[in-house]
Amino acid sequence: MKQSELFHPRVFSDQEWAEGYYQRNKTNITRVAFRLADVLTKSGFKGGKIVDAGCGFGVIPIELAKRFPESEITAIDLGEPLLDLARDLALQSGVHDRITFQTGDVEKMEFKDDSFDLVINTFMLHVVEDPVAMLNEIERITKQEGKILISDLRRIWLGIVVKKLKTSFTLGEARDIIESSNLRPGKPATGPFWWDYFIGIN
Repeated sequence: MKQSELFHPRVFSDQEWAEGYYQRNKTNITRVAFRLADVLTKSGFKGGKIVDAGCGFGVIPIELAKRFPESEITAIDLGEPLLDLARDLALQSGVHDRITFQTGDVEKMEFKDDSFDLVINTFMLHVVEDPVAMLNEIERITKQEGKILISDLRRIWLGIVVKKLKTSFTLGEARDIIESSNLRPGKPATGPFWWDYFIGIN
């Protein structure tokens, strides 16, 4: 099945569109947040400096703030309406003082090398203009012994009826992109509609 063009903007600058995106996706993203937090807990992760590169409406960093309260969490996105939603949700969840939400480009992040103990990147690989550049940036800002959790949608036959799946990469295409980047070796895995690439997870 051929990959389709994105049907939504790469950067969510429209408030109404961003709010609709949140309503349509909040349940699934919340499940992802729980799943990634569970993976980290089982791996023995206790906390540290964390960045969510492409945080959207902030559900994942909010869950990490709850699970790892001693962590210093930064979350970046280019979509200002999404960041506004994220700040509101963090306030409602009581963790607004533990997360810094800021405007940031995942393909050119304004962080020093080896800055973070954990980098999270979800549902971004098929959205950005240059996925290799994004992966190189993720590698650059992660500490040598740090952890990286990348997850994205997987293009499968169900894309015939679920159009967002048709815009994503197949597992093979995602692996080719990862191998073209500077990203350190990790463990690929798949779920029903997604693929993962985890680094530093036992």
